Amino acid sequence: MALQQEGGAEVEKVEQGERYIVVTATKRDQTLEEVPIAVTVVGQEELISKGIEDITNLERAAPSYAVSTSDSATGGLVLRLRGVGTTGNNIGLESSVGAFIDGFYLPRPGAALSDLYDVQQIELLKGPQGTLFGRNTSAGAMVIKTNPPRTDIVEGFVNATIGNYDLYGVQAGFNVPLVQDKIGLRIAGAYRNRGGYITNVVGDESQTRDRISIGGQLLFDLEDAGELRLLAGYNRGKDDCCMAIWTQRSPFIEANSAPFSAFAPTAGAPNVGADAVDPYLANDNTNFVNPFHGWSIAAHYDVSLPFGELSYLGYYGDSFADSCRGDYTALNVYAVGDCPEIRALNPGIDLDPLNGTSIKSTSHELRLQGESFDGALDWIIGAYYSHEKIDQKYTFFFLDQMQEAVSVGAFGQPVFNELNFAAGGANSVLDYAAPRAQQKGESFSIFTHNVIELSDRLSLIVGARYVDESKNAKLSEQVPGQHNACFGTFNSLAGYLAPGGAYHPTDGFFGAGGPGQLAAAVQTNCWIFTSPFFDPSDPNSFFQQFVGDPVTSPFLQFIPQPFDQKFGDDRLTYTLNVRYEVADRTFLYGGYSQGFKSGGFNLDVSSASGGADPTFRSEKVDAFELGLKSRFLGGRAWANIALFHTNLKDFQVLEFDGTRFNTFNTDKALSTGVEIESGFDLSDAVTLNLAGSYTDARYPSDCASFDPTDPNFTPAATSLCGTRLTNAPELVLIGGLDFNTEIGNAGMSVFGGATVRYESKRRTSTRPTELPATAGALTEDDVRAAVAAALPLPQDIQPGNTKVDLRFGFGAADGQFTIEAWARNVFDTRTRFVTFNIPLRGFGGSRARGAFVQEPRTYGVTARAKF
Repeated sequence: MALQQEGGAEVEKVEQGERYIVVTATKRDQTLEEVPIAVTVVGQEELISKGIEDITNLERAAPSYAVSTSDSATGGLVLRLRGVGTTGNNIGLESSVGAFIDGFYLPRPGAALSDLYDVQQIELLKGPQGTLFGRNTSAGAMVIKTNPPRTDIVEGFVNATIGNYDLYGVQAGFNVPLVQDKIGLRIAGAYRNRGGYITNVVGDESQTRDRISIGGQLLFDLEDAGELRLLAGYNRGKDDCCMAIWTQRSPFIEANSAPFSAFAPTAGAPNVGADAVDPYLANDNTNFVNPFHGWSIAAHYDVSLPFGELSYLGYYGDSFADSCRGDYTALNVYAVGDCPEIRALNPGIDLDPLNGTSIKSTSHELRLQGESFDGALDWIIGAYYSHEKIDQKYTFFFLDQMQEAVSVGAFGQPVFNELNFAAGGANSVLDYAAPRAQQKGESFSIFTHNVIELSDRLSLIVGARYVDESKNAKLSEQVPGQHNACFGTFNSLAGYLAPGGAYHPTDGFFGAGGPGQLAAAVQTNCWIFTSPFFDPSDPNSFFQQFVGDPVTSPFLQFIPQPFDQKFGDDRLTYTLNVRYEVADRTFLYGGYSQGFKSGGFNLDVSSASGGADPTFRSEKVDAFELGLKSRFLGGRAWANIALFHTNLKDFQVLEFDGTRFNTFNTDKALSTGVEIESGFDLSDAVTLNLAGSYTDARYPSDCASFDPTDPNFTPAATSLCGTRLTNAPELVLIGGLDFNTEIGNAGMSVFGGATVRYESKRRTSTRPTELPATAGALTEDDVRAAVAAALPLPQDIQPGNTKVDLRFGFGAADGQFTIEAWARNVFDTRTRFVTFNIPLRGFGGSRARGAFVQEPRTYGVTARAKF
């Protein structure tokens, strides 16, 4: 097959004039029809026509792909394919959808957040990719390919954009041969700045963009010695991100905080329900900030040997992200990170060395590909090694309104004095903790992938990978912190409850039903995020005096403990597929594949409270797929159809319950469905694209144990059984129409297009319900009854919605320069990514709820030129 690169995802079969899309989903150059897995390819032209400026916008082109962000632009990014993704935001959990740029694995998808500039194409590989893309690709892989340097031509481009929300951005790049036909240099970069579409009650903006990135490449044609490609990149940003809106006020707080209206939600604050005021007004007075930067270097070397093609890929990346986050209210309750509110109250503290998350990663891959038996066997063998080092530091401070706000908000006004008593009269203002989580991880694997030609039309694909993962994690205190209210609480409770202790007149608080009230007091003044640590091996720990005491020792379950533990797991995964060429450029395929995502540690400070086990198990995947791919009508039309069923075992989940973060595994999760992607060239000037997916991604009714005596019994996991996975709509439909036609003989053209995306309703929080309170010993029947009686969390369901994008422009017929006007989400449809419990605002079924929202209508003008 004679193939000639055409600059995007498309190449031309010269002798027949047909067009092909070439992908590297099997680490080989193959046409899209030949690859026996479902792949969505978004080429350079489609990235431009659909206004996909970064990976968060790929939903416009791929119905099976979804993305969500939460409390930070980098750390809170979650990718999903076929409804499956990492549930929750924790640095210890790795993405179920692996992100790769030019063949190099990125430890966290947030590292790929920069503009998609100078990109050749993006391949979305759906289903587990446990053989060739072995690192944590249990749901799929996102493969981004940039344009490589050329040694034979000088070329360049520049794009400029302005738009609403004060948007302006520039992308530019050039290619130049340093030595003709021997050495090529390519440099490209992008800058994007935009105001925020969320405004808080004091006028600060959030969800802004302030990002710059640059990449450089050198290509050496070494003739018989092979080809060497060197890559380097740098990015930095300082987004104001990410405020959340309120979707529900706490009914309890509304009923009990009338004497303290200053501490209630600000008048006019949003309630995204029937009485919505402004769904993009955040009930917050903190300016959330998410600065980040990173750099990387890489090398890709290919050489032809007598027995095959040898490839080496080496990568080193170093990234750093910081943040300032508030409490999502108009109060000064707490702040996390290097925040101006903390500096204003305590200007003497140096917050800089106590905050920030760094990730350093190294990887090496060696791969050998060849053919045997006169081409009947196309084989690949290889080995992969990676090392990752995570260092996460942050500070968590109580601010000047914490005691009033939380005591009123949690129990009602009369309890305020009791909390002061419980704290021994100590004030909680500027109490803080400074935890640190560190993790070192190593991964080693060997793999093989083989295509066996059984006949001219029938092929068998067999692959296997053995992977060994190991991690060592530590959680500790950077500095002792300040814990006046917590220490005072334990001292006062011990003194009051000890024989001969002082009598307190409010017997209702410390008398009948007192333990529940006392537990609430401890959780407030010794909140897990601001609490001192308790190291049981340290005889000088403040909490040692309470160990074994029948009254106070139960409260130690709320106190975090340090840990230093190791985790290891290994797995053999394999794939088995059959591909049959029904007719020219029409292939039927089917098969089975496995996936694996390493377990590890919940690196949040709440993970080991009370001596709990911070580990979670590895995730295993069994997937079945049957598909048909065809290009017909002389290449003018194409259609790809895939039926799939995915069974996930020990599915990893992280949930925030309003007080702490919990990580656990569910025994099962399932994803079953069908995908269709198609296109038709109606004429030389007009193209129609239609795509859709039906996905039943759910926790089955037996997803976890209901037996309280089972060592793996986890109430949070049990409550998920019988519900859908988060942010996994059943139905997504995408339709697009594009045109490009010349104007007479003037050498000019006009172009434009429209894209419509519909999605059905979806769940937006980790857990779907609020379990009723239970007391005493539980039986399996009690658990089942509690789950059946659980109340749906309010505002959890994002209703079905439709979004429309439009563009229209004109320019030179050869594309040397163009200018276009565009609008995204034309009808300003307001939707949510994630809903959650507002911390410390109510309890049980009366919590305040918040949400992170998606982009509103945006519009602007883009001019492009190339040479």
